[in-house]
Formats: sequence, C-alpha cells, structure tokens
Amino acid sequence: MRPRSCQAIAVTLHNVGMRCPSPRTFCEAIRASLPALLIFCAASHTARSDWTVATAAALSHDDNVGNARDYRDQVSDSSASGNASALQLLPIGESYSLAAGGELSGQIYDHLTGLRNASIDALLSLKKKWGLGAFAPWARAGISVGRSNYEDGYRDATIYRASLELGKRVDERWNLAMKYAFERSAATPRESEIYGLSGDAFSRTGRSFTANAEYSLGERFSISLGSLLRHGDVVSTTQIAAYNYVYSKAVAPDPTFGPGAYAYRLNGTTYGARLGAQYSLTAHSLIGCGFQRLETHAQGDNNYTDSMPELTWNYRF
Repeated sequence: MRPRSCQAIAVTLHNVGMRCPSPRTFCEAIRASLPALLIFCAASHTARSDWTVATAAALSHDDNVGNARDYRDQVSDSSASGNASALQLLPIGESYSLAAGGELSGQIYDHLTGLRNASIDALLSLKKKWGLGAFAPWARAGISVGRSNYEDGYRDATIYRASLELGKRVDERWNLAMKYAFERSAATPRESEIYGLSGDAFSRTGRSFTANAEYSLGERFSISLGSLLRHGDVVSTTQIAAYNYVYSKAVAPDPTFGPGAYAYRLNGTTYGARLGAQYSLTAHSLIGCGFQRLETHAQGDNNYTDSMPELTWNYRF
C-alpha cells in the first residue's frame, strides 16, 4: 500500500473514529498497573523532593505498520499519540538523584482501529552526575513496568524495561547521549492453530542500543541525529506465507490487518536512523518534526523497511 500524502496526517485529529481509545482499553491498562505505580511513587515520598510534570503529543505516518516483507502486504496508516508523566525527584547526597513516578499514554490510528491502545507505566531511575553545571557528564540506570491494552484485545501485554544511559553536553552547542535497553513484552499466549508452533506471537524480548547527538543553532532552534541497533523478537504480519513458517517462533491470526492475516514472531536485527529539528516556543514548550527510517533483517530472508515522518509537541510545567 502506498503511503498517503501529508494531508492524511493533518486530518487525523478530525476523524471522529480516532478521538480516543475505548474506555475498556484505558481502564484495564490502569487497573493492571496501578499497584506497581503506587509502589514506585512511594519510594520518594519520605524525603524532601521536587515534582516534574510533562506532557507530549505527536502526529505520525507509518508506511509499513505490520512490518510486512512483500509490497502487496504492506499497510500504511496515520496515528495520533499523547502522554502525560509525573516524576518526583529526590536528591541523594551531592552527586546522586532518584526519580520515581509514572506515565499515562495512548495512541489512535486512522484505519487500523484494533491498534488503538492505552498504557500506564511505573518508572524508577537513579542518576549519577560527575561535577556541577550543565557540562558535567552523567549516567542513569532505570527500570519500569507497565501495562498496554489494545482495542483488539489479543495484543494486551505487560512490559518490563531496564536501561543504562550515558550523556554529556560537550559545549554550548553539542549535546551527546547513548542508551542500552532491555525490554520484555509478555502477552497472553493464544491457542496454537498450527501443529508444532506456539500461538504466542505477540510476546517479545529485545535489546537495543541508541546514540543521539543534538546541535543547537541558536537559543531556540536545534537539530538532532539519532541511530538505533536492536536485536531480538520482531512481529511481521502478512497474509499466509509458507516461507515464514520454517523460521517463526510463533504464529497467530491477526484480524486487525484483515481476514487471512497472520502475525509471525521471528528473530531479527533492526538498524535505524532519525533526523529531527526542534524549536522552543517558550521556556516550557517545544515543537519539532522528524523522519525515521528502519531496516530489519529477520530469519528466513524476511527483511522489511519502515519510514515514519512525525510532528511533535512537548510541554513541561
């Protein structure tokens, strides 16, 4: 399927069918993860601390939502997403700080209504800073647990993440950062329809490494370049394809993409790059645009690409 024009992104928020995920999707995600969120937040309740509250929204277009190899199976769609987060910051000594809190997020698609989702995450991180001021290098270790619920129901999953980040502002213009992350998404296994193959197609485990560089062109405007290397499980949805069965870890029907569509969980490596630009409207708000290109090489020569232009808005209180 050919990508639609930029106009498709612009009209996304005016489509009545895209205004919000169902109450079931949102409430189930909150109910599943609320106990974990309260435990994480309680970690910083007993000492003097500050709160950081932020929100963000994005419009994007994906030319291969289902990660299909063949052109005839590729499905493009536009989506709108948003999130709100609250973190309590607790200084520990002169160089350490603890952050605990949570995030609520949601995403709605123009046509693939089964992919509408809502998520809640509990976050905890420890940051170490070597020195004072904006130019001091820093490191941060973080963990999170969350719950994502989808309109189609069978993608619902509990997600566990752990990460290690390093960063440094080199000078007044250059800011560098890198991150290593592990993620485990545990969905409810479905009954197998194919002898010898699991039906747990939507559970995934993966490890990723990202590196980012930001260059300030002035007080308000900056550009950024990011790279991605990820290895682990990938899910590719196509019509019935015999070449996938030999290398798949799991297979399950995926009716969100139409009758006869199946999701195949494979082992793969993804390479990616993103170019972005940001402009500060005020001291608290930031708008931006970006373009991301992903290329995945999975077992059985099941290779595919993905291109995603995006418009973003961020606000920190």
